Amino acid sequence: MSKAKEFDLIVIGDPTVDTFLHIHEAHVALNVDPDRQQLCIDYANKIPVDSFFRFPAGNSVNVAVSGARMGLKVAKYGMVGEDADGHWIIDELQKEGVDTHLMRIDRKNSTNYSTVIVFKHERTILIWHQTRDYQLPVMPQAEWLYFTSVGPHGKAFERLHKEVLGYLKSHDVTLAFNPGTHQLTLGRDGLKPFLERCEVVYLNKEETADLTGKHSGDVKVLLRALRDLGPKIAVVTDGPKGSYAYDGQKYWACGILDLPVVERTGAGDSFGAAFTIALHYGQTVAEAMRWGTFNSASVVGHDGGVIGLLKKSQMEEFSKKYPKLQAKEI
Repeated sequence: MSKAKEFDLIVIGDPTVDTFLHIHEAHVALNVDPDRQQLCIDYANKIPVDSFFRFPAGNSVNVAVSGARMGLKVAKYGMVGEDADGHWIIDELQKEGVDTHLMRIDRKNSTNYSTVIVFKHERTILIWHQTRDYQLPVMPQAEWLYFTSVGPHGKAFERLHKEVLGYLKSHDVTLAFNPGTHQLTLGRDGLKPFLERCEVVYLNKEETADLTGKHSGDVKVLLRALRDLGPKIAVVTDGPKGSYAYDGQKYWACGILDLPVVERTGAGDSFGAAFTIALHYGQTVAEAMRWGTFNSASVVGHDGGVIGLLKKSQMEEFSKKYPKLQAKEI
């Protein structure tokens, strides 16, 4: 007889503190590469800040809070510094109903920190991640494991990956995988054990092209190449253009809601969280895309990736209010 699942969802990933700086004295310029743009501000000058906010953040924090607000029993593993910011993150997670007994304190290094420069509703993020001595604690039974951004590389990074794989092999748990920047540098071969084990993987369009080597304008080519790496469901997000999914039988596309945007931090996290939660509740891939879109639309209407995360009752209200938003086969 299998053990009872203690948690609906366990989230593994690094927390951060995000500081948001809204500015207006800047401009966007094209680079030599026509597909890239650069944010330009005056060098060696004082740039006025229009508004300033600080939030506990990071992919894993956004996903864990989203799960708790949507009624799941959630636990989170990650490391924070033994400082005011680290204790603040843990306190805020607890206030949201996230179980933090798996969280660990790094007594040598401070909490991760990011500065988010917001200009015309888009964000440029300056990321500072500490090297952590990751050691996965004894992990309880769970229905889902959501594995996301950790890093940077090192022996402890490699050990954590091995320990997560060990947990997956010894437990009947469904994996949702959203690799972060440092994990993506491992490439297809390095991520293969996770991709072959996971139920669903979330990447944006550029990440998918880089990981698969398929730099194609045809999203079906990208989805198929991503799913061929192992996941049962491949999900590709494309910012304001919406999202796409492929489950081996059908290709789906879902647009976005035309709602006010403050800035887009956490849009991908909120989409992946709600998509995973929808699958947990037995929804179809098409409906999961709607949930992800609703959650993302709410999040980008606020600063940071947490404030706008929907509760289950609010998700139901969005679904009733916007019945025309549907994922369609392509």
